[in-house]
Amino acid sequence: MAGEDNFELKTKRLTLRPLRLDDWRPVQRIGGHPSVAPMLASTLTPWPKAAVQAWITARRYRGTPRFCAAIVRPGRGVIGVAGLGPKPAQGLCNCAYFIDPRHWGLGYASEAMGVFLDYFMRKFDLFEVEADHFTDNPASGAVLRKLGFQEIAKGWGKSQARLEPAPVTLYRLRLDDLKAVL
Repeated sequence: MAGEDNFELKTKRLTLRPLRLDDWRPVQRIGGHPSVAPMLASTLTPWPKAAVQAWITARRYRGTPRFCAAIVRPGRGVIGVAGLGPKPAQGLCNCAYFIDPRHWGLGYASEAMGVFLDYFMRKFDLFEVEADHFTDNPASGAVLRKLGFQEIAKGWGKSQARLEPAPVTLYRLRLDDLKAVL
């Protein structure tokens, strides 16, 4: 860890580091992809450059649990994003991620989120975090369960890339139950 405004986490295949404004092109391509955007709350398809840059700026790492990290595959660049943010109504933090569809099914989401959650739950003294996924995205549920998340409820979620609210599955992870996938 190099300073309060910087971090670098490594796995066998990936590096996680603060998301930077110059990451906007791959973030736009991935987060705005028609298969990805409807699975996220705050991205669009297409996702305009100014909106992507504002999204990144709002999620800059400032040493608190409200930020996004770039998931980087050395030699390939940014392949996804991992995030952590407060849910003021519940008093818990929520985590989220997205991966380039070209890299789906290769274990990158589990690998990235395992090291991300292990490091930042400890750093910020988070004993529990929450996550959710739209029920038409069962692969995300599989990633969450692989990491040790437990299903706690069903509900409804909104995405800027969907016309209507859609069903979601809600999960909670206790730090003691985290299964780092390295």
